[in-house]
Amino acid sequence: MLDGAGTIGTGALRLQGKRRSILIDTVQFIDRPARTTLAVGAGDRDRFALLVEKSVELGATDIFPLETERTASVNSRVRASALDRLRDRANEALKQCGNPWAPAVHEPISLLDFVGRESPGLRWVGAPEGAPPPGKLSDEAVTVVIGPEGGLNDAERDLLHQAGYLPISFGTHVLRFETAALAALAGIAAARHRGAHV
Repeated sequence: MLDGAGTIGTGALRLQGKRRSILIDTVQFIDRPARTTLAVGAGDRDRFALLVEKSVELGATDIFPLETERTASVNSRVRASALDRLRDRANEALKQCGNPWAPAVHEPISLLDFVGRESPGLRWVGAPEGAPPPGKLSDEAVTVVIGPEGGLNDAERDLLHQAGYLPISFGTHVLRFETAALAALAGIAAARHRGAHV
């Protein structure tokens, strides 16, 4: 049993006629993991739903659909009305992968408003020309911004640069938004694992 807030319960399923119940044997609480915030251009909602599902497996703690200039013209973009479905998708992935913490899936937010939020720790923006991510990380918070299909415009990149976001490359080719986001999360998870086993 997982509640998505750090509690893991183990027990046995009991069948009594048509009634089912679970007898809990042990309950364990797992500390909240290091904060990993993912803000991604709110493009096609089906591809974004896949991104949410896989982000649970890779340890994202917060997911923000970003409204940018290039997402405004996408008819199938993520809107607030899709949040319940995205959160359900996250909870289903939680059960499958055994992650005790569900990520918070936030309402769509403009890039300007997102940058105005407090973002402690490392701040990265996905950019093909950027530096590679570090090989080792501690439990320091990491915030990653991934642009939509077509990328961020010059003004959006300048805004992120002024807010202290460093350009980081997550592959040798131009990646679709969901691929770039998952590559970032996988890199962060691997770097934290290496950092914890120095």
